[in-house]
Amino acid sequence: MRASVFGALAGFEKPASAYDIADAVSKAEGRRVAANSVYRILDLFVGANLARKVESANAYVANAHPDCLHDCIFLVCDSCGQTTHLDDDRLTRGVRDAASAAGFSPVRPVIEVRGRCGACSSD
Repeated sequence: MRASVFGALAGFEKPASAYDIADAVSKAEGRRVAANSVYRILDLFVGANLARKVESANAYVANAHPDCLHDCIFLVCDSCGQTTHLDDDRLTRGVRDAASAAGFSPVRPVIEVRGRCGACSSD
């Protein structure tokens, strides 16, 4: 089941919800797969750095480089939904340092910038 969920997740070009993934797996396997089961598997993938969660969209993307442990920076297009993942250790280190200075212990910072992608901006 985990392999099927990961395969479906990796097949999406944009962040996918657990319901999107459950539908894709259900169609591929010819049986109904519950979104609750997919959520549990996605939580395991996020914990193992195999997937990233786009919090504002409650959706997931496969992690293209699971061996790297970077904090997430997502650029999310409000028009088409395209999401770009950036790695900028300098920026995320600044966020972690600011949180620590405020007496907060960050576990896994996620930065999301919402706006319009280049393709939608030129339309």
